[in-house]
This record gives sequence, C-alpha cells and structure tokens, in this order.
Amino acid sequence: MSRKLKFLIGASAIVLAVATLIYSAVRETSTYFITVDEYASRADEHAGKPLRLAGRVSSGSVKWDPKTLDLEFVIVPIPPKEAAELAVEHAAASGGVAGIAPAVAAAAPTAATASLPVRYNGILPDMFADGRDVIVEGKVEGGVFHAKTLLTTCPSKYEADDYGTEATADDAPDGRRAAADAPHGVQ
Repeated sequence: MSRKLKFLIGASAIVLAVATLIYSAVRETSTYFITVDEYASRADEHAGKPLRLAGRVSSGSVKWDPKTLDLEFVIVPIPPKEAAELAVEHAAASGGVAGIAPAVAAAAPTAATASLPVRYNGILPDMFADGRDVIVEGKVEGGVFHAKTLLTTCPSKYEADDYGTEATADDAPDGRRAAADAPHGVQ
C-alpha cells in the first residue's frame, strides 16, 4: 500500500468515528418540548419517549424528602398566554427555534384540567416552589413522569422600583454621569 492510501484510510476512519459520535449524541439528547396539555391530548404518542415538559407546580402537591433527595409533585398547565412566553424564552435560551411560540399558543386548551404526577431524585433547585413554572426532562412510565432534569423558570418581567426621583449629575461619583452627558470632546 502506498503512503497516500494509508493516509486516506486513516482519515476516513477518523471522520466516520466522529460522525458516529455526533449522530449518537444528537439522537440521545433530542427531546420533544411540549406543554402538559399537549402531552395530555396525545399521551399514547409520547409514551416511553424522552420529553421536555413545561408546566406549573400544582399548589399543595409538593412532597420533598431532603434525606433521600426524592421529590414528588403534580405538574399542571401554564395559562395559555404565559405558556407562549415561556416557549419563546426557552427557544431564545436554547439557540432559537422559529415558530415554537405559535405552536404552543395554538395548543391552548379550553379547560385546564390536565395534570401529571412527577417524580425526581436530585438536588432541589433554589427557585422551586408551589405555583412556579418548571421544565422537566425525562420519560413517562406508568402514568408518572420520571424526571432526570428539573429546571425552574425565573419571572420574565422585572420592573424597576419607582422611587420618584431621577439621578442627576450630582449623584454620580467622580462626575462620571456628568462626563457621559457632556457633548463629545467636552469633559
């Protein structure tokens, strides 16, 4: 065999190995992002498949054991307007997926009766609480969602406190605000 042929065979083997690793990683980590209502309307289609499920923790349903790190709660639908906002935030955070918000908003139910029990074992997120919006990743087995990952969402609307005063150049230390407000070249 010539040296060039050996190089091509070796390079092909490396490219094939890398392609196989990429394919298996994408296949293993791909999950559907759906809401509780979307899951409830087509539960049979999603049985046993990896899912990323968005919902709200039902008030009074949280059972937490800090010794074993076992958590059980019931996830219920997020009101339709808030579900669309959550989907847009999730899409933006994960690199953006065009068209996800209209799909979530269009799937809004007429009555928020769907719920699903969730079991999770792991460290409890700091922001986890009754009534908090969550995203759980895992599979449904026997009518119970077994979560491998539990993510809490932060409130999407932060509003500044209105103290009724505006900052002036006198308030800024070192006169930085005055320098920023001055015309270009004048300080």
